Amino acid sequence: MSASCHCCQGDQARVDASGRVRLDPDHRLACVSRVPIFRDLPEGDRRRIASRATTRLVPKGEVVQQQGGMPALQIVHSGQIKQSLLSEDGTQRLLRILGPGEFMGEHSVLTGRPAPREATAMTASQVCTLSRLDVQQWLEESPQLALSLLDAVTARLEDTEARLSELVGTTVGQRLGEYLAGAADGVEGVPFDLPISKRDLAQLLGTTPETISRRLRALSDEGLLRVGPGRRMVVMDIAGMLRA
Repeated sequence: MSASCHCCQGDQARVDASGRVRLDPDHRLACVSRVPIFRDLPEGDRRRIASRATTRLVPKGEVVQQQGGMPALQIVHSGQIKQSLLSEDGTQRLLRILGPGEFMGEHSVLTGRPAPREATAMTASQVCTLSRLDVQQWLEESPQLALSLLDAVTARLEDTEARLSELVGTTVGQRLGEYLAGAADGVEGVPFDLPISKRDLAQLLGTTPETISRRLRALSDEGLLRVGPGRRMVVMDIAGMLRA
């Protein structure tokens, strides 16, 4: 689900007491340039955006963005960040997992409303923050950036609609099979590590951890999947697993 961003590592990165990463201009430019909404902008515009970016190291398990927090555009440089919706009774619903080059906070930046989701680091991560005021100014100045952001928001809405349709029109077994086939990159017989916990996987697929465990055991008993140790898995029969 993602390769590390090496542009924020090495001698060019300095970390202050608050966890912020101080990078030289060329390395900040490299990090901004890997984000799809900025990638096609002229280099001068990307350098100006990079000069306003604040990058920090986030340990595994630390909250990156509080639900209800101040609006800002947050970009994942490296690692994995999960977005969850917190209900009034304290339960969480995993919405999506973000990897390097992906971003969050676009709705809050556009509307000025508090952040609607909580974001937490699933692994040690590097996250870049751009203020809402800066992003609004750039959107007013650059129609190209505004269109790129609109395309990204539209794509995310379409993805959400597709996932809702899957929850209604498919079984847990089918959703699990498709997820595992994707996690294995469509390759049979090659070990891989499940990138998220069973609890997070259950939330992502709209079921319970107990159901996930039962389905994994069933796939293993049928010889379609080898499970363990830990998160290690091997898909033995993709077609069979998708039919199970």
